[in-house]
Amino acid sequence: MAATNGSNTFLLFSDVHFNPFADPSLVPALAAADASQWKTILASSSQTGYPAYGSDSNYVLFESTLDDMAARAGDVDLILYPGDILGHNFGADYVALTGDSSQAGYESFVLKTVQFFVQEVDSRFPSATVLVADGNCDTDAVPNGIGARPGDAYLASSAPVIAQAFFNNDADQAAFTAGFSQAGYYALEPDGPTGLKYVVLNSNLWISQYDDPTAGAMEMAWFASELADSARDFQKVWVLGHIPPGAEAGGVASTYALTGQISYQGGMDDTFNTAFVSLELAYSSTIAATFAGHTHSDDFRLLTAADGSDASELVRIAPGISLFLGGNPGYQLYSYDAQTFALQDETTYILNVGATKPAWSLEYDYASAYGVSLATPQQWQAAYLAVLANPASQATYLSAINQSADNQTAVTAATAPIYLMTPGLTTPAGYNAVAAVLAG
Repeated sequence: MAATNGSNTFLLFSDVHFNPFADPSLVPALAAADASQWKTILASSSQTGYPAYGSDSNYVLFESTLDDMAARAGDVDLILYPGDILGHNFGADYVALTGDSSQAGYESFVLKTVQFFVQEVDSRFPSATVLVADGNCDTDAVPNGIGARPGDAYLASSAPVIAQAFFNNDADQAAFTAGFSQAGYYALEPDGPTGLKYVVLNSNLWISQYDDPTAGAMEMAWFASELADSARDFQKVWVLGHIPPGAEAGGVASTYALTGQISYQGGMDDTFNTAFVSLELAYSSTIAATFAGHTHSDDFRLLTAADGSDASELVRIAPGISLFLGGNPGYQLYSYDAQTFALQDETTYILNVGATKPAWSLEYDYASAYGVSLATPQQWQAAYLAVLANPASQATYLSAINQSADNQTAVTAATAPIYLMTPGLTTPAGYNAVAAVLAG
């Protein structure tokens, strides 16, 4: 890493999907206890190992992740979390293991899960600002697959919990709470209008399964307004959201395995995907970095203008901690230029849970793997070219898709073209045109 003193480094981790139901015998005690007692209860479990591939994060994995991050980067003053605190199938598991089908009981248990997550992160990083995006599982609605809607009780109840622990001054706490509690998105200017602005999105409002396009349109208009304000003030912006633009390569690969056909499957609704990509490109001189999660894969999207202009934007996608999609847990430590706010380098650490003796270790360093830094559009293009044409760089990229897990989720020779084309083709038309060429 270019810097290690914490002043211009930060951590990126995502998709913990904490599962308090992993040891069913503890659930009654958890339901009856205050969140402050959860650590003691969870630590008493007879389950002392990591969860299996295909499972969400248990207490052991969550604690191991935080401990390793703190050991390697305990002095960072910024952590980005692109969402998904809660596990998959949270509502169904709650009812099955507690016998309580009341909404009030469920909302209470959800809130205690958020409180536990927050207190554990804060105990390792008490001075860090932690930016949290709402994930598609982060809601007290049942089922919990499309995120929180504007006005949801989850947003109002979790906002003060997150604000008090993760933001270090009254102004940031107020700005976060005002936005997140209402609709799940917010903007912060910790150093005022001349410093870096953080724009944190609720990209769940842009997925095709969400049935209220008005809410998504309102957020997109707000996003455009925030970017316009920053451009006017010559202010740099970092964007954080849960769902990345473009195709979800894992879904495309799964469909290909069943049908032999390659076709675009996006995380966002096509209309909102196009609008998001257009805004990112229109304000590429303002946006210094964009981050997402959701796919559980260490990946990226390179947005480029179709009009032949030089506009370009890079979206960095965080590896997940949960093993639900079959990959190993991973997190990243970034360095950036404190004057320009451009990214410089990143180092990825993983936990190979399939090993005989799992231990956190270095997976790769970006600059070493791709021969360039993360600082400029020219270097982003060079890195993608290395992924496409350099065997060593390509091997690193394809292995990192599932954080080097040696299982059925590993990229194969048959699916490699899907994963290689996905970063650079972020609209349905462009993606399907290349897919047609591949199909012959």
